[in-house]
This record gives sequence, structure tokens and C-alpha cells, in this order.
Amino acid sequence: MAKKLTELKRIRKAKGLTQKDVAEKLGIATHSYTRYECGVRRPNIDKLLKIANILDVKASDLLEK
Repeated sequence: MAKKLTELKRIRKAKGLTQKDVAEKLGIATHSYTRYECGVRRPNIDKLLKIANILDVKASDLLEK
């Protein structure tokens, strides 16, 4: 995946979820999820699809526009 997940934080907050909430649903540590939002790490396609499912959006909605 070449694009940064610029919309991730905005969408998560709009859904009323914390980083911890999403991390727990993904089954990963909160600091690992935080790295996705900060752009330090990028989730693999499976994780990206799970995040999109948790946030109830299309995976493409999470990518940079």
C-alpha cells in the first residue's frame, strides 16, 4: 500500500471510538494502532479491511484523497 491513511483518525473520531477501542477489535496493541494513524506503519491489506469493517466504511475511504 503506497498511500498514507490520512482519513483514519478523522473517521475513527467521528464514529466516537478511541484508539484503544479499535486496537482491541483488531486484536493488536494500542501503540501498534497508533502507528497506523501517525503514518509510522501501514497495515497490511487484511488489517486495512478489518479497520474499514470496524469503522463501517470502505477501505478506500481511509486512504489519502
